[in-house]
Amino acid sequence: MVKFDVVQKKVARSAAWLNDAELILARPEDEFLSDVRARDLASFYLFLAIQEVIDLASHWVADENWGPPDDASSSFFILASRRVIDQTLARQMSDAVGLRNLIAHGYSLVDHARIHREYAEGVSNLRRFLIAVADKAGL
Repeated sequence: MVKFDVVQKKVARSAAWLNDAELILARPEDEFLSDVRARDLASFYLFLAIQEVIDLASHWVADENWGPPDDASSSFFILASRRVIDQTLARQMSDAVGLRNLIAHGYSLVDHARIHREYAEGVSNLRRFLIAVADKAGL
C-alpha cells in the first residue's frame, strides 16, 4: 500500500514548486522572455515539480507492487490502468515528462515562449494529478 506520509510530502513539495514557477510565468510574455534568469528559474521550478510528480507516480506503482514501469511516462499509464488517475491525465503527465526531459538535457532546446503560452494549462494538469493522488491516498 502506498505510504501516506510520502504522498503528502511529495504533493506539498510539487505544489510549492508550481506556485514558485507560476509567480514568474504570470509575468507578461515580453518581460518573461527578456529576463533570462527568471525564465530559467521558472523552467527549473517546473522541472522540480514534474520530477516530484514522476517520483510520486513511481513510488505509488512500486509500493503497490504493480511491476516496474518501462520509463518515467509508464508509471502514469500504470496508475491509469489501476484507476488512480484517468487516461487523459496519464497522457498529460506523459507530456509533462517530455518537457522535463527537454529542460534536463539543455535549455537551448526549450521553447520558453511556448512554455509561457501553455503554462496555465500545464500547471493545471499537474495540479489535477496532485489532487487525484491526494484524494486516492486519503489526504
